[in-house]
Amino acid sequence: MAKRPKRRIGISIDMTPMVDIAFLLLIFYMTTTQFKPPEKEHVTLPSSHSEIKVPDAGLISITVNKQNEIFVEYITKDKKTGDIIRESPEVTLRTLNFELTKARVRLGNPIIIVKADRDSKYGTMKDIMSTLQDVGIDHFSMMTELKVDEPKEPSL
Repeated sequence: MAKRPKRRIGISIDMTPMVDIAFLLLIFYMTTTQFKPPEKEHVTLPSSHSEIKVPDAGLISITVNKQNEIFVEYITKDKKTGDIIRESPEVTLRTLNFELTKARVRLGNPIIIVKADRDSKYGTMKDIMSTLQDVGIDHFSMMTELKVDEPKEPSL
């Protein structure tokens, strides 16, 4: 007597719950992600080989654009909520000394980052550096774009 093969039972998997969960996760990540806010002034940075990670908070950012206008931004973190707070007072070269002194008293010893446009005048940077020295800031960082060299073919 020949054995009859077993009948297979058709299995169907409902994908609707998985799609629902995928969309819920997508919506969750889209609503909770903090994106970098746009900068007030676009600056074309000079390039260098140095690569250092900039912290999220506890810093003063001084930006100089092509027209040699100065923008200062204080980036701090709220101790209760952990939110990042950005303050941007209006600054000229004359009021920079006062604003930096006020910021150092309030923030303690923040990291100073200077972002100067590649086409800005040297005299403006010189004035900013002398103002930093007047306030008592001896150490600051210049922000640059990472320069990537083209790989060279090995020679035989």
